[in-house]
Amino acid sequence: MRLPRSLGWRLGLSGALVAAVASALLGAYLYRSFEQQLLRRDDVQLLGKLRQLRQLLAHSGTPELLREQADYLRDTMSGESNALIEIHAAPEQGAALLLRINPPGLPLSQARPVPLNQQAELQDIRHALREDGVPVALLNAWAQLGPDPVEIRLARLYPERSELLADYRLRIAATSLAAGGLSAALVLWLIWQGLAPLRRLRAQTAAIGPHSLDLRLHAVDMPEELRPLVEGINTMLNRLEQGYAQLNQFAADLAHELRSPLAVLTGQSQVMLSRPRPPAEYAALLEGQLQELERLNRMVDSLLFLARSEHEATAAAIERKELSAADELARQADYFADLAEERGLQLRCQGDAPLWAEPAMLRRALANLIANAVQHASAGTVIELSARTETAQACEAETGSESKSLRVSAAAFAVLEVSNQGLPVPAELLPRLFGRFFRADPSRTADSGGSGLGLAIVRRILTLHGGSAQVHAGPAGRIRFVLRFPLPGRV
Repeated sequence: MRLPRSLGWRLGLSGALVAAVASALLGAYLYRSFEQQLLRRDDVQLLGKLRQLRQLLAHSGTPELLREQADYLRDTMSGESNALIEIHAAPEQGAALLLRINPPGLPLSQARPVPLNQQAELQDIRHALREDGVPVALLNAWAQLGPDPVEIRLARLYPERSELLADYRLRIAATSLAAGGLSAALVLWLIWQGLAPLRRLRAQTAAIGPHSLDLRLHAVDMPEELRPLVEGINTMLNRLEQGYAQLNQFAADLAHELRSPLAVLTGQSQVMLSRPRPPAEYAALLEGQLQELERLNRMVDSLLFLARSEHEATAAAIERKELSAADELARQADYFADLAEERGLQLRCQGDAPLWAEPAMLRRALANLIANAVQHASAGTVIELSARTETAQACEAETGSESKSLRVSAAAFAVLEVSNQGLPVPAELLPRLFGRFFRADPSRTADSGGSGLGLAIVRRILTLHGGSAQVHAGPAGRIRFVLRFPLPGRV
């Protein structure tokens, strides 16, 4: 049988089952205790009858008096027809039967009798069942009849005990069933009340949609066990809201960036087709269109790189090599030397550091930064490229059995910097420089051919390496980009 899918029903049925089993076990324990107490009470009474018989026989004169006092002896056993008595002479006297009060003719036990000078105990009583299932208790003991010893054989039938226990079992079973049913109903009600916060949580989450991502779950009236879940969902909603806003902004920026080259291509094509033109004009128009198409290709390549890098599971997914920072900076300086000379700029390299990076990604990040610096640096200034090793220390507390100490751990980074001097960038715009399609120029012109994705690619490359990319503004329009690549196994 399959359990219902509802968590409330599952918990309710489980609670009902536990309650029923607990009630049954309690009932079995009470039944067993009652049976033991009842048996002990009857055995104690049987021992008392034995003591009375010993006292009576000790005051009797001769065995003939037993036959004369038979009714009195029966009264000693409380006049119960279920009490059986046999008195036998000692084997030395021929083991003759002196008294027999045994209407059912039940064969009494021939077990070893309790000695004359010893009190009978509970362990001396033997229990058996008659053929019809009626419990029987038997006890043998020696007694003194005048000058001679005699053997007393006692037995008692308990037909009322079986009836009493059967009625008690029925009551316990009914009580256990009733307790199980009542417990099931109570457990279901308590679970329904206990799951009320989840129902409120479900109602709150149902109200959240693409146009209401600013809504948050209320953790004030939630139980302590659900608060971490609510806080985790709210954190997730914060990320979703930010991602959704970034996606909308990205779509708007992408549409804006694509609209400009498409508008240029459309306008040029319309001008080209408006009237017949000399071949030289067609060539000039085609050259302009080719430039726009190359710009679109660069934009698409950058977007594809960012999209693919977003799916990298970890920084270990890239293949790194040990490189020299001085060699990589010199390589980029040689590549941009002609372009920098055209703008009246100088490239200066200094410092060195070991690098642990993927070569192609490293060179792309440096190329994007240097191209950005060449584009925005003021004429006649110097673009500085530097490298160094930096160590960051962190203190962690260690608690021992007798003392508390601090363990100092260190992480090493290869730090690359690209700095240039140009127009000042407002401080509020610095955190946005690494955003996609962002340009500090409010006019958002694209005359330079940039797509606004270069710095976003730089940050993504550093993220894949487990490092960081930062920008700092200095005096007189000085701006400095800092790249930190972690070095494995260096302290």
